[in-house]
Amino acid sequence: MTHHTLFVCVLCRYSEFNQNQSELSLGQLLFDQLSTELATCEWREAIRLKPVRCMGACSRACVVAFAAPDKLTFILSELSPTQSIPELLKFSSQYIACSGGKVPYKERPEAVKRGIHAVLPSLPH
Repeated sequence: MTHHTLFVCVLCRYSEFNQNQSELSLGQLLFDQLSTELATCEWREAIRLKPVRCMGACSRACVVAFAAPDKLTFILSELSPTQSIPELLKFSSQYIACSGGKVPYKERPEAVKRGIHAVLPSLPH
């Protein structure tokens, strides 16, 4: 079984919001909501949700990455920490199901199409 991982930057903050350091970051909000919703998915065992402290795209928050051995890696940015949840879950199930992670462009949810920051090839063996 392939191990799929959805990385979420939990430090992401929208620069236009003037949040003080004691408030929950929008990246953490995204992670928490994904965690809650993922728990209800029947395919939840096929993907790990992993928090990361920075993905280096701070000016394009919120940022996530889908990765798995022998599959494309998708890095998505400028995601809504609340509105993108259903589309990220839909893409998660598509990514798990597609060979090589090659989800056809036409089938990708709109938040994924708009949010593509980079698509990396799978690592060579």
